[in-house]
Order: sequence, then C-alpha cells, then structure tokens
Amino acid sequence: MINNPNPFSIDQHSRVPLYELIEQNFRQIITSGVLKTGEMVPSEAELCEYYKVSRLTVRRAMDELARQGWIIRRQGVGTFIKNPKNAQITPSRLSFTEQMKAIGRVPSSRLISEKVIPATAEISRNLDVQENEPVIEVIRIRMADNEPILLETTYLSKQRFPDFEEALELEHGSLYDQLQSHYGVTIATMNQTLEAIMLTEKEAAFLGIQAGVPSLLSEVVAFDLDGKTVEYSWSISSGNKSKFYFSFHRKEEKV
Repeated sequence: MINNPNPFSIDQHSRVPLYELIEQNFRQIITSGVLKTGEMVPSEAELCEYYKVSRLTVRRAMDELARQGWIIRRQGVGTFIKNPKNAQITPSRLSFTEQMKAIGRVPSSRLISEKVIPATAEISRNLDVQENEPVIEVIRIRMADNEPILLETTYLSKQRFPDFEEALELEHGSLYDQLQSHYGVTIATMNQTLEAIMLTEKEAAFLGIQAGVPSLLSEVVAFDLDGKTVEYSWSISSGNKSKFYFSFHRKEEKV
C-alpha cells in the first residue's frame, strides 16, 4: 500500500528524457519500499495523471522496467512489483548507463576533458583507424548515485563523428544512446577484457579512494550492426585480482 500521498514525482524541466525520469523514480519507489514485492502497479491512466505525461511515455518507461526485471505483467490481471534483488544486467544492456539503471542506481557522469589527439599505435589498432589519424578522446568519471565508480577514457573516430563535440551531451545520458539518436549508430557487439592493476595517485584521486589498492582495468572495443568498430575505451575501478574476457551480442528483434 502506498502511504506517501505522492511518491510519483519527476522534474518536468530536466534535460533527461521523461521516460528515463519515470524509470528512475519508479526504481526509487521500489527500493525504498513504498511499493513492495507482489503489490500491483497503478494503471497506465493513473500513472499518466501522477506524472503528467502521455500514455506513450508511461508505456515506454514500464516496458523498460519490465525488461529490467523490476515489474511483471500478468495477462488479464495487471502489473506487479517483482523482488528488486532479482533485477539483472542482461547482455542487451551494454552501456554503463543501462547497467546502473538495471540494478537500481542513478547513473551520471562528470566530464574531465574532451579533445582531439593523433591516434597512437594502440588506439589505431583497437579503433581500426590509421596511426596519427585524428581521434576524439573523452575522459569522464562515471558515477552511480553520485558515487564515483569508473574513471573512463573513450576514443572515437573524428572522421566518423566530425561534429561530436557540438552534438553530444557527455554529462547527460548514455553515450551509446546519443550515438544512436544523433548518428544512427547502434552498438551491437562488445569485446571486453578485464585485468587487475594497482591504482596510481592520480587515478585514486579521481575515484576518491586510496592509491595502490587492487583495482580493475577494463578495455572495451565496441562494434555497430555492420561489424565496424565504433569505440575503443578503457576504464579503471576498484576490483579483485582477476582477468576475464567477455563478448556480448545484442540480437535485434524482428518486427
């Protein structure tokens, strides 16, 4: 039962899409216990009234929450809250933003620097560009609930994304979502390698933790639907002394 008279609240003036704000708000409602496992979710019409948005916006938010495992739809009965501990990161949730949402945390970023540099041999090899070709380097701190999680450095082809600096908002939303909306580029495949490292003083300062502690270096090469390389990135976070290799694939649903 909902005791708070109006827990369904979003900032209508935010630059974040309304459906994402509803997702965030709904996850907070669930994790705070306002709505408990097994309780029925208000109807679409009620949610439209609560949030002051269209039915299409509510439906998109609910579809995402259902896909993430926060709610379950029962044909002819209604929609119900699932146990938030059962919400999972699935292979289709490839970006940091998607992963944090899937486990009920609010993602955000702080831009450290953004500039064009000549591709080094390592960048050239991983990004599939010519050595010394101009590439975009973006360094960000990725956060969850305002807590620093990753120090991330991303490289993209300047030739492929010539107006990148002006087109994208790197402190708001998912880079992958913005690449899709601005350039029609969908990240479909990701190769990721993880290995243990020791944090330097500079890296530790960005993450707000002690230098020298065991940490995790993640290297990612991401590809579009045609198999062309889109992104080469590496990120540093606190981690254990292990090394893994993952290959995630997103299967597009047939209409």
